[in-house]
Amino acid sequence: MKVTLLVHTPEPERVTVAAALLCYQKGSPEEAWEKAGKESLRNRLFEELVRQGHGSTLEHASFTFGIEGISRACSHQLVRHRIASYNQQSQRYVDVGDPDYFVKPESLGDDDGGFEEVVAATVTYYREQIDRLKDAGKKGEQAQEDARYIIPNAGRTNLIWTTNLRNLLHVVHIRMCTRAQWEIRKMLHLCRRAVAAEFPLIAKYMVVKCHPLAIGYCDEEFRSCGFRPLREKVIPADDACPPGPGYKEEE
Repeated sequence: MKVTLLVHTPEPERVTVAAALLCYQKGSPEEAWEKAGKESLRNRLFEELVRQGHGSTLEHASFTFGIEGISRACSHQLVRHRIASYNQQSQRYVDVGDPDYFVKPESLGDDDGGFEEVVAATVTYYREQIDRLKDAGKKGEQAQEDARYIIPNAGRTNLIWTTNLRNLLHVVHIRMCTRAQWEIRKMLHLCRRAVAAEFPLIAKYMVVKCHPLAIGYCDEEFRSCGFRPLREKVIPADDACPPGPGYKEEE
């Protein structure tokens, strides 16, 4: 598995802070942008925006990752996060009849070669069906697009993923949880490492949702791993918020 940060908004922290400043100041967008150029102010306000949940400002920054060598099972989990753009290697145009094309979970490492046998049989059958379909008059991708139905979720794939910062943090919060599958957790750790190399302040908040820098408690209820306190331990159900200024009870 390999993850590369291909391209990104040139100054992601600055553009999010400029967007926030514009909301609260009388000046022009250009003036907000110039003010956001001050490092100490920018870093402080960026952290406030993330911690306080001002998500709309984070949508002005985007990141494009090149993701290589994940399984189709993993990519199917990723594309469920829909506020993003995806382009994925096509099984119609790419020959996938290769034993190295399959991802084997470490948990299946001691299976007496059963996984490899299934892969070998799958590749053989895939090749046979492509030949049969070509003999029946189907050409190129016409043969591969039907033969690909044979390939299981273990099939390897590459994709390019573009997402804004708000969604990136959301995906990381959800999919780094211990309840998520190992492969997508590994992929997002690599995404975090790629971001950290250029934007450590952003990577600081690419954490699992129960982390104190996110929501700070577990909301998985009976599915919790037990590492963090459950929501009801932190926020009791009967803990009503105090009324704001000017609030009046209905008569």
